Amino acid sequence: MDANLMIALAGFSGSAVAALLAYRSSAQANKISATKVDSEAYDRSVTFYEKVLADAEKQLDRMRQQVDRLNEQLDRVNAQLAQEQDLSNSSRDQIRTLRAQVMTLETMLADLRAQLGSNSNTNP
Repeated sequence: MDANLMIALAGFSGSAVAALLAYRSSAQANKISATKVDSEAYDRSVTFYEKVLADAEKQLDRMRQQVDRLNEQLDRVNAQLAQEQDLSNSSRDQIRTLRAQVMTLETMLADLRAQLGSNSNTNP
């Protein structure tokens, strides 16, 4: 009976070792599989974020172009405004000159009327 017990114990220990080795092998396979899945997820994430980054760069380039166009328009508007301000200042100067001339002419006209009025009173 001792031999049967020894054989049974040897068989049990062999199966326990085989189970332990199978467990370790399975754990390593799971670890490798998880690493592979993590690597694939990482690769997908990298691809996704590279695409997002490329799209963002395109949008940024479009926005820069828009800003450049707006700056050019602003420069043109500022130049036009400066021209209109120069014209306005010139027109104001001309108006001041004309007002002074009108006032001088009105004064001269009043003086002439006064002279005519005094001449007509003395010449009847």
